[in-house]
Amino acid sequence: MIFYRVFTFLLFVGILYLPICTYGQVAGPKNYKLTVSLENAHFDSLYLHDYTENRHVVIAGKKMNKFTWEITIPDTVVANSEEMQLLASPYDSKNNSLQAIRFISNRSGKRTIIANVGIDGKDNYISGSYIDTAQFGREKVIERSAGRDSVVVGHLICQDFNLIIKDNNSDIAVRALDPFFSWFMSPAGQNISYDDHLKSYIHISKAYPNSRFLMENLATNLTLYKTKDDVRKVYDNFSNKYKNTIWAKNIERFLYSRKFENTSLPTGRPEKYENVVQDKSKFNLIVFTASWCVPCIKEIPLLKNIYNDLGKNLVLTYISIDNAQGVGSFQKLIQQQNIPWRTLYAYQNVKEIRQRYFVEAIPYAILVYPNQDTEVIEVRKEEDSKRLYSLVKALKN
Repeated sequence: MIFYRVFTFLLFVGILYLPICTYGQVAGPKNYKLTVSLENAHFDSLYLHDYTENRHVVIAGKKMNKFTWEITIPDTVVANSEEMQLLASPYDSKNNSLQAIRFISNRSGKRTIIANVGIDGKDNYISGSYIDTAQFGREKVIERSAGRDSVVVGHLICQDFNLIIKDNNSDIAVRALDPFFSWFMSPAGQNISYDDHLKSYIHISKAYPNSRFLMENLATNLTLYKTKDDVRKVYDNFSNKYKNTIWAKNIERFLYSRKFENTSLPTGRPEKYENVVQDKSKFNLIVFTASWCVPCIKEIPLLKNIYNDLGKNLVLTYISIDNAQGVGSFQKLIQQQNIPWRTLYAYQNVKEIRQRYFVEAIPYAILVYPNQDTEVIEVRKEEDSKRLYSLVKALKN
């Protein structure tokens, strides 16, 4: 699968982000505080960059002394924040560069790079001591602005600090244990099995049941777990502290709502909309895709075989998660590949559609039963493909 939520991972290998809006310090009764102490820092300014869902909010910190800054964060930013980083300076168009802060930790017994930070409570503290400056030369830059994508290149400068942990339960301390919690991947590329990852996630969630970071990461990587029971093994360890949040509600909807939530989407023809599932007498295979997704394109021959073999009892539907500017590219792809099944488009509200159907990575497919029960099917897996054929061929007209 190719991750649609790429930004958290990409920062580790040197991708830049261009901020859109910069804010000074704000005051109010519902603000959160982040105090950052960086011993021997070689810069005078510090910024917090929230790039959750590409919204790009930059908040300038207030310098308290030579190496300490206080950042005041509005609750409107904190409420839905999932991906935030510290910057020594926002994107500098003159020098075509960006300076990011990274923390190096050995807390989990191995060297870990923490590129993101988070908020867990009204008062938050991060401490570090300067190690070195890493430069990554010219890197690709992805900017999301006004719904349009643009790609340039720039220089990424990483100011690296040894993480000093003063509170083992703080957000940054928990991140140091596993920045990729629930991703089923290792930042160092170690060959770790699914079962070993799962055991680690269960252990960490039991040890830190009040962690917002762990709850967020579980909620945004649900379909990477093999079964809902595996998700429960992690989720059941959390306390009630964040059980009323959007993340907990998303997890519970995933665990306990089996019926397909139908909706109407554009067909690509003017003013024409259709329900995702139209014929409930058959199985429906809903495949989420995009014009820029290479694995999705490589999957087309396999989908054509499924369409030709099972079309009597199976309705195959594409849902493109391209933005409005990408619709034309996807329609061109349909013509080039001679796609015979119908396509619906999510460009009017890609985020809402992704959340509704738990689309965290593409290609991603949902099999909808005639009774509207659902399950995730990865058609490229032999086991899943055999199950799909068995289920659909057993359906009696």
